[in-house]
Amino acid sequence: MLIFVDESGNFTIPHHGKRNLSCVGALIVPETAHNDLIGAFVKLRDMWAGSLREVKGNTLREEQTAELIDLLVDRGCLLFICATEMSLNSASMIANFQREQSEYITENITDAHHPLLRRQVFRLRQRFESMPAQLFLQSVLLTDVIRKAIDESSVHFAMKNPPELGAFRWFIDGKDKTKTAYEAAWELMAAGLIQSKGIEKPGIAVVEGDYTFFRRSFMDADPKWPDYLPKPQSRGPFQHGMIWNLKKVLYDSLSFVDSKNCCGLQLVDIVTSTFRRALMGRLKQQGYERLGELMRRLGPSPVELHLFNSNGSQRGFSEYDNAVALIDSRSQLVGK
Repeated sequence: MLIFVDESGNFTIPHHGKRNLSCVGALIVPETAHNDLIGAFVKLRDMWAGSLREVKGNTLREEQTAELIDLLVDRGCLLFICATEMSLNSASMIANFQREQSEYITENITDAHHPLLRRQVFRLRQRFESMPAQLFLQSVLLTDVIRKAIDESSVHFAMKNPPELGAFRWFIDGKDKTKTAYEAAWELMAAGLIQSKGIEKPGIAVVEGDYTFFRRSFMDADPKWPDYLPKPQSRGPFQHGMIWNLKKVLYDSLSFVDSKNCCGLQLVDIVTSTFRRALMGRLKQQGYERLGELMRRLGPSPVELHLFNSNGSQRGFSEYDNAVALIDSRSQLVGK
């Protein structure tokens, strides 16, 4: 499968009384559908924008976003989104969380480690500590949406299209011609951050699923849990999961790419922007009627707000209820 990742919103706390939903979206395109999808999208883009090589989601009309969503639904694509409402976040709690996450990087580094390694790890910690708050929040949601995409798409394709689990090809919207310091720092830390979340809350697999292609690509012949890691918090006393190589899933094929040269990134920009515009009341229902059909859920809703305040996370925000209700009604359980 191919996974295209982009953000929408600027991750800054707005003036009092204003809203600022900010989110990161991951659009999964089955490899078997990719070429056909891109060909169809280019035809649409040419009709919308003429000779322009890139269209932005926030410039499209309702009939255009609806047509694009139809295209994605018909080709079996999936959309995962992690969002935060910045007006509900606390600047002090964001700063505290950033400090804690930065300290975690050097938590197990001692004087016994090689001086070069110590310098490299502490330099990485310094990058996270000095990162602007909006980039830090974006990195948190980027990590969360990638973990969500891995966990839930693996269940979906194990049930629906097992060969797609043989490869995860990641394309993340790059912000410059060369990899930025933020992107390089996130890439170094991403697997460790996802791993720690997986230990606290392990992912799921389904007995009925076919994981043949996944095992072949991402599991060792005799996988054993590393002695240096704490045991995962099991969901039940008799439930033993697969032990697979997260670094291979994430890093075998990961690129930061200019969206001008990548139609898949233009697609995820459009649907992530459509999600944001829908919830903020900036898009009529016609423009996102079928958006929920791209989304899958493990619980009652595929939409969850990640908040950095005393409440943590919550399922909804009253001002977004109408749009979320429509998305919920069209979404399906993972694997359906």
